[in-house]
Amino acid sequence: MTRKFIAEVASLAVFGVGLAGVYILAKALKDEAADLTIALIATAIFVVSYVLGQWVKRAINPSPAVER
Repeated sequence: MTRKFIAEVASLAVFGVGLAGVYILAKALKDEAADLTIALIATAIFVVSYVLGQWVKRAINPSPAVER
């Protein structure tokens, strides 16, 4: 397996954990919080998991410009 493939899988795994967190949050707060509150928290989790996924990908497989 190449570093690029491993980086993609790791990035998707981090993002998947974030999406699972959004799902769990929505189920847990379904009747207790306003829909807007759940949406704002879910958006924050979504963005953070995406950014962390990209960071993991670049940590494993840096772009050629960074390697110089």
